[in-house]
Amino acid sequence: MSSISQFLPEPKHSVSSQQYQQSKSAEMPTETRLVGTATSHIPPYGKRKGWTPKTAQDYGDGGAFPEIHILQYPRGMGLKTAQKGNAIAKQVDSDGNVSYEALAQYGRRSTEVVHSQLKDI
Repeated sequence: MSSISQFLPEPKHSVSSQQYQQSKSAEMPTETRLVGTATSHIPPYGKRKGWTPKTAQDYGDGGAFPEIHILQYPRGMGLKTAQKGNAIAKQVDSDGNVSYEALAQYGRRSTEVVHSQLKDI
């Protein structure tokens, strides 16, 4: 079986991954270096029986724990909020024609008469 490396030319410069990491950290200013988060209170994988994530810090910078079978909302994703949307459901009659009555009456008082079709006038 042939590999792609036999078709490529030899590298002109060889840099080890350790030298590459050192040069990258030297180029980065000290105030913008990333600081690791302390996740030592989270048990390692395979030893999380009985442990459940309770705070946002339990999720660290990643997602949920698939081996823990509870509802999990890392970073609040998927969590239903108390805010009510302003979407109106589209209503259709038996022939498939769109009824715009709900759209015309949205935000009006229930006692207010709104004519949504020409025949209503």
